[in-house]
Amino acid sequence: MDEDNELPPYWTKFVSPKGFLVSFSAIIAIIIMITYSIISPYFTRIDPIPSEGYVVGEIKGELGQATCMLWLDSNHLLVCEIEKDAIIIHKIEDDVLIEERILIDGLNNPHGIHFDGESLFISESGKLTKNKLIGNGISDLAIENSTILVEGIPSGNHQTNAINEGPDGNLIWHSGSTCNVCDENDERNAALIMVDPTNGNHSVIASGVRNSFDGAWVPDVGYVFTDNGRDWEGDDYPFEELNLLEIGRDYGWPNDEPETPIPNGTLGPIGIFDPHSSANSIALRHENSTLPGGNHSIFVTVFGSWNSITPTGGEIIRVDIVEDENNPQGWSTENTVIVKDVFGALAISFNPNGDLFFSNHITGKLHVIRYS
Repeated sequence: MDEDNELPPYWTKFVSPKGFLVSFSAIIAIIIMITYSIISPYFTRIDPIPSEGYVVGEIKGELGQATCMLWLDSNHLLVCEIEKDAIIIHKIEDDVLIEERILIDGLNNPHGIHFDGESLFISESGKLTKNKLIGNGISDLAIENSTILVEGIPSGNHQTNAINEGPDGNLIWHSGSTCNVCDENDERNAALIMVDPTNGNHSVIASGVRNSFDGAWVPDVGYVFTDNGRDWEGDDYPFEELNLLEIGRDYGWPNDEPETPIPNGTLGPIGIFDPHSSANSIALRHENSTLPGGNHSIFVTVFGSWNSITPTGGEIIRVDIVEDENNPQGWSTENTVIVKDVFGALAISFNPNGDLFFSNHITGKLHVIRYS
């Protein structure tokens, strides 16, 4: 090197291999510490802490990575399990999983089921099938044939989720967006879809719904559904939503912004959850339940989000839907956390006896909530 171009002695200590290695190692250590502080709750805060009066029990045995649950009777639970890509019948007695049987496997990321008494409808990634069940009882239930009702809906960041009973014998299917924020090429993404169960004819009944996981009919109110908003807008925006369905309406995404969370011509939520907390499955309070609440009470799993410096979610929340003349749709909500430190809570369902069960997607465990 030409002498005139040599670095001064005081500068070389910053660019020496040893100095660079020390600086680089320090940066990596800081990144690791920050990353650990963000993700650690999702692996350490998985021991449920119930609110006063509530009791949470762990069902003995492994449920697996359940994305949906449906009780066939008080002892048999039908589960979507994505690790095995199967629908599984679990038998439960005295809070113990004593038997499991695969009803159908070879599925593609099953996320929703609906049973109408004769056929089981299964929501997979981009596909909805109708499966006729045969058998003399639950112990020998089998699928006789399977028919594709709808297929070809794109999957990306999110996919097609829950499938529930709709009006006039139709079905309501929840379809997530392919991206965080974008204009979808297929109008069936980021939407709720009405499906004719006899022939698969379908249409979009709600748009601007970024990632709705589940919904439920609430007496005298209507069909309410969760919707999870965009990432990467900071810890304070947007709130996750509970929406009330009005057929044909737009719910705002992807045109919502921090300055205009409810764009002109769109519907806002009737209830909210913490930003990035991932509100997912819904269970309407069962008439046999001893859990506090009423006919307008639902229970929602709030999974917890990685997209937040301060961890949010990891809760089971009772949502009481109340009349509110200040809301354009006439309803608002009151939220009560009944269980916390359940990061990974996903599927939720009432047993016919009134007990409330939920799964943990991280631990593979099944829990029951009771009130005393």
